[in-house]
Amino acid sequence: MDRLKLKYCAKLVCFLIMGLFGFKSACYAQMGFGLRLGGNISRADGHVFGGHRMGYQLGGDLIFPLNSKMDIQVEPTYNLTRIRVNENTASLSGGLSKGTRSLKYLNTPVYLKINFTGKFSILGGLDFNILLNDDAYKLNDGTAAFNSRTRIGYAFGLDLGSLYFRYRQFKKNNKIVDNWDAAIDQYQLGFKVRLF
Repeated sequence: MDRLKLKYCAKLVCFLIMGLFGFKSACYAQMGFGLRLGGNISRADGHVFGGHRMGYQLGGDLIFPLNSKMDIQVEPTYNLTRIRVNENTASLSGGLSKGTRSLKYLNTPVYLKINFTGKFSILGGLDFNILLNDDAYKLNDGTAAFNSRTRIGYAFGLDLGSLYFRYRQFKKNNKIVDNWDAAIDQYQLGFKVRLF
């Protein structure tokens, strides 16, 4: 990962956090912080991509209460997304060889969280993500297979005590054969702990 990309990721996360800190003064109570760890199953859409593959995610929660029933929750996360590439384009100059690809993302979903009880909440919002290892995979002609620019998707989920479930969908722009956007669907399940 090059320095420019790391600086860009740091600026994006800092911008979101600073904006929410400014917003915090209007919030109902003190900000909260937690950690999360879990696994995911991902699949990319399109004829080039195949079955579901497993990965993992590791990150934190920044919780900004609005009132006793609603929060804004930001989840900066390192996410390893694995997708399967079929053999359809392996022989083309703009194609990619068959195999599983591990895509490393920094994703920062921003959710509106509705708390029904202390242990049951639903969440929904936007998911900002950037590919960190865009130079890891090359097409048969030597160019990078995946673009690194920031993408926006959507996500929703459930918090059940210390368990969480998330569904994310975002489009990953790739350069395989004809430069198209592949939607990546991801299901996450894991454990979380609130520190304060």
